Amino acid sequence: MIELNSIYATSIPARPEFASPSGNLDCEVAIIGGGFTGMTAALTLAENGHDVVLLEASVIGSGGSGRNGGHVCQGWSNDFHHISRQLPADEAKLVWDAGMGAVDLLRRRVEAHQIDCDLRFGYLHAALNNRQIRDLLAMQTEWQAKGYDNFTVLESPDKLSAHIGTTAYVGALHDAGSGHIQPLKYLDGLARAAGKAGVRIFEHAAVKSLENEHKSAHNDVKNGGLKTHPVKRLLLADGQTVRANFVLLCGNAYLQNVGTAKMTRCLAPVTSSVLATTPLSDNLISHILPQRAAVADCNTALNYYRIDADGRMIFGGRASYTNVNLGNVESDLRQRMTRVFPELADCETAAVWSGKIGITVNRIPHFGTAGDGVYFVQGFSGHGVALSGLSGTILAQHIMGQSRLFNILSKLRHLPFPGGFLRTPALAIGMSWYKMRDYLRL
Repeated sequence: MIELNSIYATSIPARPEFASPSGNLDCEVAIIGGGFTGMTAALTLAENGHDVVLLEASVIGSGGSGRNGGHVCQGWSNDFHHISRQLPADEAKLVWDAGMGAVDLLRRRVEAHQIDCDLRFGYLHAALNNRQIRDLLAMQTEWQAKGYDNFTVLESPDKLSAHIGTTAYVGALHDAGSGHIQPLKYLDGLARAAGKAGVRIFEHAAVKSLENEHKSAHNDVKNGGLKTHPVKRLLLADGQTVRANFVLLCGNAYLQNVGTAKMTRCLAPVTSSVLATTPLSDNLISHILPQRAAVADCNTALNYYRIDADGRMIFGGRASYTNVNLGNVESDLRQRMTRVFPELADCETAAVWSGKIGITVNRIPHFGTAGDGVYFVQGFSGHGVALSGLSGTILAQHIMGQSRLFNILSKLRHLPFPGGFLRTPALAIGMSWYKMRDYLRL
């Protein structure tokens, strides 16, 4: 069982609660996973009149969606040329536009459902050396050529100090179109909206197996056209069954038992950890992060942080690419934090927690089919707050026959991680070079 030991859970007075299944269920669409991806897919389908059952193995927010750093980032999680070179120009443009609309989609959902989640805009991509500055300038040039005009280059000390009070960085790229949220509040808001729209949400509903029944189902939605396929039978750990015409696998790094071998080979779970301080004084905040923008540095094993609505520093990093014990997470995160902000050496720690991020080799989300009528997306590679909501919408639209994006994104090549069941240790060895390069500032 995953405990909700983050500061997010302890700072919310009342959270929505959902029952466990008490009997067998039938539905049009069954969704496995109650994070951003599954919940946005469920909400989108229910708002369009479809009968949806959502199954969460633990409690809503126990996975990555309720435990992340809260950063809301524009665009896809890798240089776009890795995507565009695999697609015709018209399809590449559709994918680009979708990625650049992910944050706005989140904002519109927050407004439409009146979700109180402390959404705030302003984001700094911080450079520790000249190579990283060059990379940021190249990013600005590429995005600006495609019409994105929310970047401001901060290369002089005066411009940088207006946004962040540290000598750790040589420059930054400010993004007015990205920002941060309290992620568990956002997820709770989506869950309430989905329940109100008619989604049947169940907690403590782990799926043990997924198989076909002989009876056929088909998509009879207007503008649909998906082929006829067998009804799906989901067996839950407590013995109940759920029968569905379609199944969406939205568990990402926490998906168990029902993923295909290809899904497993193409995804590596990486553990990231987060520390929350007690609330800081307004004077201290005005010195270290006067605009209260979220910040991520440009290292491969990056640090990422923000000031939350209660004045706490939410500082994350310490990526672990092995399955070993994380050891003293708090000590390491405090060392990282005080190297950037020595002024925080005396602040108290309110909470420390860890969670899994699903990454792909190319850092692009992996869309695909896991059987007739079974669809998945995984591997947001650290950009999941905005991209997972977009991806859940794409899955829902695919079932309804309303979008080409699923079929386009499913064509992107995803290589398996080397090493088979040893892929995570192999990844750790490979990442050591990049960590050394970051350390040497090459």
